[in-house]
Amino acid sequence: MAATTMRRTILFRCKKKIAFAHSRHADTRIKTLCDIDSLQEAVETFEHLLSAKSESIPSLITCNHLLSSLVRQNRHKSAFSVYRLMVEADIVPNLRTFTIVINCHCQSGRMNNAFKVFEEIEAQGYVPNVITFSTLIKGFCRVGRMEDAVELFNQMVSKQQAPNLFTYNTLIDGLCKAGKTHEAFGLVTVMLQKGHKPNTVTFTTLIDRLCKEGKLQEAEKLLYRMLKEGHNPNVITFTALIDGLCKKGNLDEGMKLFYEMPSKNICPNTVTYTALIDGFCKQDKLDKARKLFYEMLSKNIHPNVVTYNALIDGLCKERQWQEAAKLLQEMLDKGYKPDVITYNALSNGLCKEGKLQEALWLVDGMAQMGNQPDEITYNTLINGFCKVGNLEKAGELLQEMTQSGCRPNLVNYNTFIDGLCKHSRIDEAQQIFYEMPKQGLSPDVITYSTLMDGLCKGGNPKEAIKLFKQMKASGYVPDIITYSILEDALCNQGSSQEANGLLHESLEKFSHDTDIFSSKQQHL
Repeated sequence: MAATTMRRTILFRCKKKIAFAHSRHADTRIKTLCDIDSLQEAVETFEHLLSAKSESIPSLITCNHLLSSLVRQNRHKSAFSVYRLMVEADIVPNLRTFTIVINCHCQSGRMNNAFKVFEEIEAQGYVPNVITFSTLIKGFCRVGRMEDAVELFNQMVSKQQAPNLFTYNTLIDGLCKAGKTHEAFGLVTVMLQKGHKPNTVTFTTLIDRLCKEGKLQEAEKLLYRMLKEGHNPNVITFTALIDGLCKKGNLDEGMKLFYEMPSKNICPNTVTYTALIDGFCKQDKLDKARKLFYEMLSKNIHPNVVTYNALIDGLCKERQWQEAAKLLQEMLDKGYKPDVITYNALSNGLCKEGKLQEALWLVDGMAQMGNQPDEITYNTLINGFCKVGNLEKAGELLQEMTQSGCRPNLVNYNTFIDGLCKHSRIDEAQQIFYEMPKQGLSPDVITYSTLMDGLCKGGNPKEAIKLFKQMKASGYVPDIITYSILEDALCNQGSSQEANGLLHESLEKFSHDTDIFSSKQQHL
């Protein structure tokens, strides 16, 4: 009996050792597969180990390693599958597991699910740490839920979890992207009070935001402070400044910074070149834009869709159709998918050339390629057909917008009303004007001024004056163009007294436009 018991004990221990050895071997295999990016094989090995055929179960450390590797490679579906299998196999998650799963939900944009996992952490007896909080804050920032991000940050502080530099930089970046620049700078003050010094990422984020707001002097001051505090600008810092200068039309200063980059051991990237190419195209300096484009290719810096769009738009504006078509084909050959901006640039060029049928074919092809026309696409076509007097087609396009799920905006209506007025179809223009509120749109100063101009040129200044009064009663402030339209019409009809009254009213509002008023007074 004793001998039998001894044999069973030895057999049990041997099986246990073999299972442990198998388990260790399986752990090593899964980790190795993850490290060499053979993630599909790693997942298959994991699934096999959890099947009924296997006696070994991966360790929690291995499970976390696999989850982390999958999330890092954006294989979210596989990560969720692995997590589900873990739970079913009674492998108890720890704080690291929960944090990885939160990150997976955040990267997938499933923020409500991410927050549910966050709430589950405390229910399981764990305390979220700075990494957990920062991961969720980053997720909220990424989808623009800044109120939630700030609330979570405050919750973090109240729970004695001190934010680190990554947390601060994440929230500052989110605030900047949401246009909350003042709040972002306020957070920097808090950060300094807590003993955290801004680094290159902090300064670059703020400089980028200031440049996007056109506050270049403030951005330059911040750059000097950055240098003074011993932080070296990187390619993103330089690119933000270059882009800001280009958008302001200051290409010489932009190029000066561009040439300064190599001396700082910084190589321009695709975004840097694209900012300059776009700037030169917008100033009709295509030769310089082309030179930069070929320079980036020679340096093996690959253009992206935005680069191609900038050049195609510039070429279309200069009516260089063959080269624009060649670039479009090059995009397709290199595997880049043209987006709605690409098609808008091409259709705009075709419409300006009066090639409206070709523009329609292009937009049809655009939809077939999976790019839905937007308000700009339709406005380009509506404007093109209005200019050639094909108002029926323009009206059809306005209706087509609604049917295709692209809701017409105020600009679309203003364009169509302008087209109707220019072709003396005032009654139809008025009908569209009064239908706008039914579509959830309120006329603006441009709408009123356009219709007043049509009424005046159609010999009905009294109706225009009536509309003018209606406009003011609705709370809209007439601009100098509105007054000029009415004054000219009244003068032409010999209603000098009424015109003079409008002139004095407008003089009180726009006294800085002395040239306009002196010419009108002479006319009166």
